[in-house]
Amino acid sequence: MRAGIVRQIAGKEIVSTIRDRRAIVSNLVVPLVLLPTIMLGLPLAFGGLFTREQATQTPVAVQNLDELPPALSELLLSANVAPQASDDAEAAVTSDSVSLGLLVPLAMSDSVAAGERAELMLFTKRGNLRAEVTASKVTGAIEAYRQGLVSERLRDAGLDPAVLEPITVSSVDASSAAERSSGQLSWIIPFFIAIWTLVGGQMTAIDATAGEKERGTLEALLVAPVRRSEVVAGKFLATLLFGLAAAVMAIVGYIAGGAIVRWLVRSRLSGEAGDMLAELGGSLQITPSSVALLLVSTLLLAATMAAVLLCLTMFARSFKEAQSYVAPLSFLLIVPVVALQFNDLLDLGPAVYLVPVVNVLLLMDGIVTGAFDWAAILLTFASLAVVVALLLAFAHRNFSRESVIFRT
Repeated sequence: MRAGIVRQIAGKEIVSTIRDRRAIVSNLVVPLVLLPTIMLGLPLAFGGLFTREQATQTPVAVQNLDELPPALSELLLSANVAPQASDDAEAAVTSDSVSLGLLVPLAMSDSVAAGERAELMLFTKRGNLRAEVTASKVTGAIEAYRQGLVSERLRDAGLDPAVLEPITVSSVDASSAAERSSGQLSWIIPFFIAIWTLVGGQMTAIDATAGEKERGTLEALLVAPVRRSEVVAGKFLATLLFGLAAAVMAIVGYIAGGAIVRWLVRSRLSGEAGDMLAELGGSLQITPSSVALLLVSTLLLAATMAAVLLCLTMFARSFKEAQSYVAPLSFLLIVPVVALQFNDLLDLGPAVYLVPVVNVLLLMDGIVTGAFDWAAILLTFASLAVVVALLLAFAHRNFSRESVIFRT
Protein backbone atom coordinates (compact mmCIF):
# COMPACT_ATOMS: atom_id res chain seq x y z
CA MET A 1 0.00 0.00 0.00
CA ARG A 2 1.43 3.37 -1.05
CA ALA A 3 1.11 6.02 1.67
CA GLY A 4 1.19 8.90 -0.81
CA ILE A 5 -1.81 7.58 -2.75
CA VAL A 6 -3.73 7.00 0.48
CA ARG A 7 -3.03 10.58 1.56
CA GLN A 8 -4.24 11.93 -1.78
CA ILE A 9 -7.51 10.00 -1.61
CA ALA A 10 -8.06 11.00 2.03
CA GLY A 11 -7.22 14.62 1.20
CA LYS A 12 -9.76 14.69 -1.62
CA GLU A 13 -12.51 13.46 0.73
CA ILE A 14 -11.46 15.92 3.45
CA VAL A 15 -11.55 18.90 1.07
CA SER A 16 -14.93 17.78 -0.26
CA THR A 17 -16.36 17.71 3.27
CA ILE A 18 -14.77 20.99 4.39
CA ARG A 19 -16.39 22.82 1.47
CA ASP A 20 -19.75 22.20 3.13
CA ARG A 21 -20.01 24.75 5.96
CA ARG A 22 -22.72 22.68 7.60
CA ALA A 23 -20.11 19.99 8.23
CA ILE A 24 -17.89 22.43 10.12
CA VAL A 25 -20.78 23.66 12.25
CA SER A 26 -22.14 20.19 13.03
CA ASN A 27 -18.72 18.58 13.55
CA LEU A 28 -16.88 21.27 15.49
CA VAL A 29 -19.15 24.00 16.85
CA VAL A 30 -22.21 22.04 18.01
CA PRO A 31 -20.39 19.36 20.07
CA LEU A 32 -18.17 22.04 21.63
CA VAL A 33 -21.18 24.02 22.86
CA LEU A 34 -23.71 21.27 23.56
CA LEU A 35 -22.11 19.49 26.53
CA PRO A 36 -21.39 22.64 28.58
CA THR A 37 -24.94 23.79 27.86
CA ILE A 38 -26.39 20.53 29.20
CA MET A 39 -24.04 20.36 32.18
CA LEU A 40 -24.96 23.93 33.16
CA GLY A 41 -28.41 24.46 31.72
CA LEU A 42 -30.25 21.38 32.97
CA PRO A 43 -29.15 21.64 36.63
CA LEU A 44 -29.77 25.37 36.77
CA ALA A 45 -33.14 25.05 35.05
CA PHE A 46 -34.30 22.17 37.24
CA GLY A 47 -32.83 23.79 40.33
CA GLY A 48 -34.70 27.01 39.57
CA LEU A 49 -37.94 25.16 38.96
CA PHE A 50 -37.75 23.15 42.19
CA THR A 51 -36.68 26.18 44.22
CA ARG A 52 -39.54 28.23 42.80
CA GLU A 53 -42.04 25.45 43.45
CA GLN A 54 -40.83 25.08 47.05
CA ALA A 55 -41.28 28.83 47.63
CA THR A 56 -44.70 29.04 45.95
CA GLN A 57 -47.93 28.85 47.92
CA THR A 58 -49.41 25.61 46.55
CA PRO A 59 -53.15 24.96 46.91
CA VAL A 60 -54.10 21.58 48.37
CA ALA A 61 -57.66 20.24 48.43
CA VAL A 62 -58.44 19.24 52.03
CA GLN A 63 -61.52 17.15 52.73
CA ASN A 64 -62.91 17.82 56.23
CA LEU A 65 -60.78 20.96 56.58
CA ASP A 66 -62.54 21.91 59.84
CA GLU A 67 -61.11 18.76 61.45
CA LEU A 68 -57.51 19.80 60.72
CA PRO A 69 -55.68 20.57 64.00
CA PRO A 70 -54.65 24.27 64.22
CA ALA A 71 -51.00 23.37 64.87
CA LEU A 72 -50.84 21.23 61.73
CA SER A 73 -52.59 23.93 59.73
CA GLU A 74 -49.93 26.44 60.80
CA LEU A 75 -47.16 24.05 59.82
CA LEU A 76 -48.70 23.58 56.41
CA LEU A 77 -48.93 27.33 55.88
CA SER A 78 -45.31 27.77 56.93
CA ALA A 79 -44.36 25.11 54.36
CA ASN A 80 -46.03 27.21 51.63
CA VAL A 81 -49.09 24.96 51.44
CA ALA A 82 -52.51 26.62 51.15
CA PRO A 83 -55.25 24.25 52.40
CA GLN A 84 -58.56 24.64 50.55
CA ALA A 85 -61.82 23.10 51.65
CA SER A 86 -63.07 20.36 49.34
CA ASP A 87 -65.99 17.96 49.42
CA ASP A 88 -64.00 15.28 47.59
CA ALA A 89 -60.21 15.59 47.68
CA GLU A 90 -59.65 12.59 45.40
CA ALA A 91 -62.00 13.96 42.73
CA ALA A 92 -60.25 17.33 42.86
CA VAL A 93 -56.92 15.66 42.04
CA THR A 94 -58.45 13.42 39.37
CA SER A 95 -59.95 16.44 37.59
CA ASP A 96 -56.59 18.31 37.83
CA SER A 97 -58.14 21.11 39.88
CA VAL A 98 -55.20 20.71 42.28
CA SER A 99 -52.06 18.60 42.23
CA LEU A 100 -52.59 17.14 45.72
CA GLY A 101 -55.49 16.21 47.92
CA LEU A 102 -55.62 15.49 51.66
CA LEU A 103 -58.33 13.55 53.48
CA VAL A 104 -58.53 14.45 57.16
CA PRO A 105 -60.35 11.88 59.33
CA LEU A 106 -63.42 13.01 61.21
CA ALA A 107 -62.83 14.19 64.77
CA MET A 108 -59.07 14.18 64.22
CA SER A 109 -58.42 16.81 66.88
CA ASP A 110 -60.36 14.76 69.45
CA SER A 111 -58.53 11.58 68.46
CA VAL A 112 -55.14 13.28 68.80
CA ALA A 113 -56.12 14.78 72.17
CA ALA A 114 -57.23 11.32 73.39
CA GLY A 115 -53.92 9.76 72.32
CA GLU A 116 -55.54 7.72 69.56
CA ARG A 117 -54.15 7.08 66.10
CA ALA A 118 -55.41 9.28 63.25
CA GLU A 119 -54.79 8.32 59.63
CA LEU A 120 -54.39 11.02 57.01
CA MET A 121 -54.66 10.12 53.32
CA LEU A 122 -52.86 11.84 50.45
CA PHE A 123 -54.21 11.79 46.89
CA THR A 124 -51.79 12.43 44.04
CA LYS A 125 -51.01 11.41 40.48
CA ARG A 126 -47.97 9.24 39.93
CA GLY A 127 -45.29 10.84 37.78
CA ASN A 128 -46.53 14.40 38.33
CA LEU A 129 -43.45 16.39 39.41
CA ARG A 130 -45.44 19.28 40.83
CA ALA A 131 -47.49 16.83 42.89
CA GLU A 132 -44.29 15.21 44.18
CA VAL A 133 -42.86 18.57 45.27
CA THR A 134 -46.15 19.51 46.95
CA ALA A 135 -46.33 16.08 48.61
CA SER A 136 -42.84 16.58 50.04
CA LYS A 137 -43.95 19.89 51.60
CA VAL A 138 -47.13 18.36 53.04
CA THR A 139 -45.44 15.23 54.38
CA GLY A 140 -42.69 17.37 55.89
CA ALA A 141 -45.26 19.44 57.77
CA ILE A 142 -47.14 16.32 58.91
CA GLU A 143 -43.89 14.71 60.10
CA ALA A 144 -42.99 17.84 62.07
CA TYR A 145 -46.45 17.81 63.65
CA ARG A 146 -46.13 14.09 64.48
CA GLN A 147 -42.73 14.54 66.10
CA GLY A 148 -44.08 17.43 68.15
CA LEU A 149 -46.94 15.26 69.43
CA VAL A 150 -44.63 12.39 70.29
CA SER A 151 -42.20 14.66 72.12
CA GLU A 152 -45.03 16.29 74.07
CA ARG A 153 -46.51 12.95 75.14
CA LEU A 154 -43.14 11.61 76.20
CA ARG A 155 -42.42 14.70 78.28
CA ASP A 156 -45.85 14.36 79.91
CA ALA A 157 -44.90 10.81 80.78
CA GLY A 158 -41.59 11.98 82.26
CA LEU A 159 -39.50 10.47 79.42
CA ASP A 160 -36.84 11.97 77.23
CA PRO A 161 -37.90 12.00 73.52
CA ALA A 162 -34.48 10.55 72.70
CA VAL A 163 -35.66 7.27 74.22
CA LEU A 164 -37.32 6.49 70.89
CA GLU A 165 -33.98 6.71 69.10
CA PRO A 166 -31.66 4.25 70.83
CA ILE A 167 -29.68 3.84 67.61
CA THR A 168 -28.73 6.47 65.04
CA VAL A 169 -27.17 5.94 61.65
CA SER A 170 -24.70 8.31 60.01
CA SER A 171 -24.07 8.04 56.27
CA VAL A 172 -20.54 8.75 55.07
CA ASP A 173 -19.73 9.17 51.39
CA ALA A 174 -16.87 6.76 50.69
CA SER A 175 -16.67 7.43 46.95
CA SER A 176 -13.52 8.81 45.38
CA ALA A 177 -13.09 12.48 44.52
CA ALA A 178 -13.74 11.72 40.84
CA GLU A 179 -16.93 9.81 41.64
CA ARG A 180 -18.20 12.55 43.94
CA SER A 181 -17.53 15.26 41.38
CA SER A 182 -18.80 13.47 38.28
CA GLY A 183 -22.45 14.37 38.88
CA GLN A 184 -25.62 12.45 38.12
CA LEU A 185 -25.43 13.41 34.44
CA SER A 186 -22.00 11.82 33.92
CA TRP A 187 -23.53 8.93 31.96
CA ILE A 188 -24.48 11.43 29.22
CA ILE A 189 -20.82 12.18 28.44
CA PRO A 190 -19.99 8.79 26.82
CA PHE A 191 -23.25 8.99 24.89
CA PHE A 192 -22.43 12.37 23.38
CA ILE A 193 -18.88 11.34 22.53
CA ALA A 194 -20.23 8.23 20.77
CA ILE A 195 -22.95 10.16 18.98
CA TRP A 196 -20.51 12.72 17.61
CA THR A 197 -18.08 10.07 16.39
CA LEU A 198 -21.04 8.86 14.34
CA VAL A 199 -22.42 12.25 13.33
CA GLY A 200 -19.01 13.68 12.54
CA GLY A 201 -18.01 10.88 10.18
CA GLN A 202 -21.28 10.06 8.48
CA MET A 203 -21.32 12.98 6.03
CA THR A 204 -17.82 12.14 4.82
CA ALA A 205 -18.55 8.41 4.58
CA ILE A 206 -21.80 8.94 2.66
CA ASP A 207 -20.22 11.44 0.26
CA ALA A 208 -17.18 9.18 -0.28
CA THR A 209 -19.30 6.17 -1.27
CA ALA A 210 -22.95 6.73 -2.21
CA GLY A 211 -22.26 10.37 -3.12
CA GLU A 212 -19.55 9.38 -5.59
CA LYS A 213 -21.82 6.72 -7.06
CA GLU A 214 -24.54 9.30 -7.57
CA ARG A 215 -22.15 11.79 -9.19
CA GLY A 216 -20.51 9.09 -11.31
CA THR A 217 -17.00 9.90 -10.04
CA LEU A 218 -16.35 6.58 -8.31
CA GLU A 219 -15.78 4.80 -11.64
CA ALA A 220 -13.09 7.32 -12.56
CA LEU A 221 -11.30 6.68 -9.28
CA LEU A 222 -11.43 2.93 -9.64
CA VAL A 223 -10.01 2.90 -13.18
CA ALA A 224 -7.09 5.04 -12.01
CA PRO A 225 -3.82 3.22 -11.16
CA VAL A 226 -4.69 2.80 -7.47
CA ARG A 227 -5.27 -0.32 -5.44
CA ARG A 228 -8.61 -1.05 -3.86
CA SER A 229 -6.90 -1.25 -0.45
CA GLU A 230 -5.60 2.30 -0.96
CA VAL A 231 -9.09 3.53 -1.85
CA VAL A 232 -10.54 1.93 1.28
CA ALA A 233 -7.73 3.24 3.48
CA GLY A 234 -8.04 6.80 2.14
CA LYS A 235 -11.79 6.99 2.57
CA PHE A 236 -11.51 5.37 6.00
CA LEU A 237 -8.91 7.90 7.20
CA ALA A 238 -11.00 10.85 6.01
CA THR A 239 -14.11 9.48 7.77
CA LEU A 240 -12.07 8.74 10.89
CA LEU A 241 -10.63 12.27 10.94
CA PHE A 242 -14.02 14.01 10.97
CA GLY A 243 -15.53 11.57 13.47
CA LEU A 244 -12.53 12.00 15.75
CA ALA A 245 -12.59 15.80 15.37
CA ALA A 246 -16.24 15.97 16.42
CA ALA A 247 -15.60 13.66 19.38
CA VAL A 248 -12.56 15.70 20.47
CA MET A 249 -14.71 18.83 20.40
CA ALA A 250 -17.19 17.02 22.64
CA ILE A 251 -14.35 16.16 25.04
CA VAL A 252 -13.16 19.77 25.01
CA GLY A 253 -16.74 20.82 25.77
CA TYR A 254 -16.82 18.31 28.62
CA ILE A 255 -13.58 19.70 30.09
CA ALA A 256 -14.79 23.29 29.67
CA GLY A 257 -18.16 22.43 31.22
CA GLY A 258 -16.48 20.86 34.24
CA ALA A 259 -14.26 23.92 34.70
CA ILE A 260 -17.23 26.29 34.48
CA VAL A 261 -19.25 24.21 36.95
CA ARG A 262 -16.36 24.23 39.45
CA TRP A 263 -15.96 27.99 39.08
CA LEU A 264 -19.69 28.65 39.53
CA VAL A 265 -20.03 26.36 42.55
CA ARG A 266 -16.96 27.78 44.28
CA SER A 267 -17.26 31.47 43.55
CA ARG A 268 -20.75 32.35 42.36
CA LEU A 269 -23.47 29.98 43.48
CA SER A 270 -24.30 28.77 46.95
CA GLY A 271 -27.19 27.14 48.71
CA GLU A 272 -29.69 25.03 46.80
CA ALA A 273 -28.69 26.31 43.34
CA GLY A 274 -25.04 25.44 43.89
CA ASP A 275 -25.90 22.06 45.42
CA MET A 276 -28.18 21.22 42.50
CA LEU A 277 -25.51 22.24 39.97
CA ALA A 278 -22.81 20.21 41.71
CA GLU A 279 -25.06 17.16 42.12
CA LEU A 280 -26.43 17.00 38.58
CA GLY A 281 -23.86 18.74 36.42
CA GLY A 282 -20.86 17.75 38.46
CA SER A 283 -17.59 19.59 38.96
CA LEU A 284 -15.52 17.03 37.12
CA GLN A 285 -12.01 16.13 38.27
CA ILE A 286 -9.88 16.42 35.14
CA THR A 287 -6.45 14.75 35.16
CA PRO A 288 -4.00 14.33 32.27
CA SER A 289 -4.21 10.53 32.52
CA SER A 290 -8.01 10.49 32.35
CA VAL A 291 -8.02 12.85 29.35
CA ALA A 292 -5.36 10.72 27.59
CA LEU A 293 -7.35 7.52 28.17
CA LEU A 294 -10.50 9.24 26.99
CA LEU A 295 -8.77 10.38 23.80
CA VAL A 296 -7.40 6.90 23.03
CA SER A 297 -10.81 5.36 23.70
CA THR A 298 -12.39 7.97 21.44
CA LEU A 299 -9.88 7.23 18.67
CA LEU A 300 -10.77 3.53 18.70
CA LEU A 301 -14.48 4.29 18.88
CA ALA A 302 -14.19 6.74 15.97
CA ALA A 303 -12.27 4.11 13.98
CA THR A 304 -15.02 1.57 14.66
CA MET A 305 -17.74 4.01 13.63
CA ALA A 306 -15.82 5.00 10.49
CA ALA A 307 -15.41 1.37 9.44
CA VAL A 308 -19.09 0.64 10.12
CA LEU A 309 -20.16 3.70 8.11
CA LEU A 310 -18.05 2.67 5.12
CA CYS A 311 -19.39 -0.87 5.22
CA LEU A 312 -22.99 0.38 5.28
CA THR A 313 -22.92 3.32 2.89
CA MET A 314 -21.11 1.50 0.08
CA PHE A 315 -24.27 -0.56 -0.51
CA ALA A 316 -26.44 2.51 -1.07
CA ARG A 317 -27.38 3.70 -4.55
CA SER A 318 -27.78 7.35 -3.58
CA PHE A 319 -27.02 9.89 -0.86
CA LYS A 320 -30.57 9.69 0.54
CA GLU A 321 -30.52 5.91 0.62
CA ALA A 322 -27.23 5.97 2.51
CA GLN A 323 -28.74 8.35 5.08
CA SER A 324 -31.57 5.90 5.68
CA TYR A 325 -28.98 3.16 6.35
CA VAL A 326 -27.07 5.31 8.82
CA ALA A 327 -30.05 6.75 10.76
CA PRO A 328 -30.75 3.62 12.89
CA LEU A 329 -27.16 3.56 14.22
CA SER A 330 -27.85 6.42 16.63
CA PHE A 331 -30.76 4.48 18.14
CA LEU A 332 -28.53 1.44 18.61
CA LEU A 333 -26.22 3.59 20.76
CA ILE A 334 -29.06 4.55 23.10
CA VAL A 335 -29.50 1.02 24.51
CA PRO A 336 -25.99 0.60 26.00
CA VAL A 337 -25.97 4.20 27.21
CA VAL A 338 -29.25 3.73 29.09
CA ALA A 339 -27.81 0.55 30.58
CA LEU A 340 -24.95 2.63 32.02
CA GLN A 341 -27.42 4.14 34.49
CA PHE A 342 -28.05 0.66 35.90
CA ASN A 343 -24.44 -0.46 35.80
CA ASP A 344 -24.34 -0.87 39.59
CA LEU A 345 -27.33 -3.24 39.51
CA LEU A 346 -26.09 -5.29 36.55
CA ASP A 347 -23.54 -7.91 37.52
CA LEU A 348 -21.37 -7.47 34.44
CA GLY A 349 -18.24 -9.57 34.28
CA PRO A 350 -15.02 -8.90 32.35
CA ALA A 351 -16.59 -10.45 29.22
CA VAL A 352 -18.65 -7.28 28.66
CA TYR A 353 -15.43 -5.50 27.66
CA LEU A 354 -15.26 -7.77 24.61
CA VAL A 355 -18.58 -6.46 23.25
CA PRO A 356 -17.90 -3.75 20.63
CA VAL A 357 -19.13 -0.22 21.38
CA VAL A 358 -20.69 -1.34 24.68
CA ASN A 359 -17.19 -1.89 26.07
CA VAL A 360 -15.87 1.54 25.13
CA LEU A 361 -18.97 3.32 26.45
CA LEU A 362 -18.61 1.44 29.73
CA LEU A 363 -14.92 2.27 29.82
CA MET A 364 -15.58 5.98 29.16
CA ASP A 365 -18.09 6.03 31.99
CA GLY A 366 -15.44 4.50 34.25
CA ILE A 367 -12.86 7.06 33.13
CA VAL A 368 -15.22 9.96 33.87
CA THR A 369 -16.06 8.62 37.34
CA GLY A 370 -12.53 7.39 38.07
CA ALA A 371 -13.66 3.75 38.38
CA PHE A 372 -11.71 1.74 35.80
CA ASP A 373 -8.93 -0.84 35.76
CA TRP A 374 -6.20 -1.67 33.27
CA ALA A 375 -7.61 -5.11 32.50
CA ALA A 376 -10.80 -3.50 31.22
CA ILE A 377 -8.77 -1.00 29.19
CA LEU A 378 -6.67 -3.72 27.53
CA LEU A 379 -9.70 -5.89 26.74
CA THR A 380 -11.56 -2.93 25.26
CA PHE A 381 -8.68 -1.69 23.15
CA ALA A 382 -7.83 -5.19 21.86
CA SER A 383 -11.43 -6.08 20.97
CA LEU A 384 -12.01 -2.78 19.13
CA ALA A 385 -8.78 -3.16 17.16
CA VAL A 386 -9.89 -6.62 16.01
CA VAL A 387 -13.35 -5.33 15.08
CA VAL A 388 -11.92 -2.44 13.04
CA ALA A 389 -9.59 -4.82 11.17
CA LEU A 390 -12.47 -7.18 10.34
CA LEU A 391 -14.72 -4.34 9.17
CA LEU A 392 -12.00 -2.89 6.93
CA ALA A 393 -11.37 -6.34 5.45
CA PHE A 394 -15.10 -6.58 4.73
CA ALA A 395 -15.07 -3.12 3.13
CA HIS A 396 -12.05 -4.02 0.99
CA ARG A 397 -13.78 -7.18 -0.20
CA ASN A 398 -16.90 -5.27 -1.20
CA PHE A 399 -14.95 -2.50 -2.92
CA SER A 400 -13.63 -5.26 -5.17
CA ARG A 401 -17.12 -6.49 -6.10
CA GLU A 402 -18.64 -4.83 -9.14
CA SER A 403 -22.16 -5.78 -7.96
CA VAL A 404 -21.64 -3.47 -4.97
CA ILE A 405 -19.62 -0.69 -6.57
CA PHE A 406 -21.80 -0.33 -9.66
CA ARG A 407 -25.10 -1.11 -7.97
CA THR A 408 -27.97 0.57 -9.84
